[in-house]
Amino acid sequence: MRKLILIAIFFSTACGGNKNATFDSAKVNYISNDRLESLTVSSSDFGVNNEEAIFMAKKLAFQNLFFRGIPNSPFNKPLLSINEQVEFKKHKDYLNSFYSSRMGAFITNTSASVSKIKGGQRRARVNMTINMLALQKDLEEYQVTNKFGL
Repeated sequence: MRKLILIAIFFSTACGGNKNATFDSAKVNYISNDRLESLTVSSSDFGVNNEEAIFMAKKLAFQNLFFRGIPNSPFNKPLLSINEQVEFKKHKDYLNSFYSSRMGAFITNTSASVSKIKGGQRRARVNMTINMLALQKDLEEYQVTNKFGL
């Protein structure tokens, strides 16, 4: 009986999960918001050094905002779409530019802590406030989304 249960658990985890998921939404948590103008979240991710770990944590927060939404917040639905691959193909230039050089312009407040973990990697936890009004205007201006009606 015990072997049967272990086999069932192994089979469900091997076949169950979304193989196309490229990021973990459980690593981004809602902290607070100021009406619909700003959103404060906590995000954590890994990197080979402090700078990369902090960058990856910030990027993960925006990926969740764009493609999953932030649970328990006013922005609990994705700003773009649940289908990340389709949206990335459609708006490849915008998203590449956003993550590589423009993402920081929408972060109004940040605090980060980094710790060393096994294998020499670093884990960053970043609390940050995102200027949602500016982000929404930017998405509209670059025709990534339609007007939000705000």
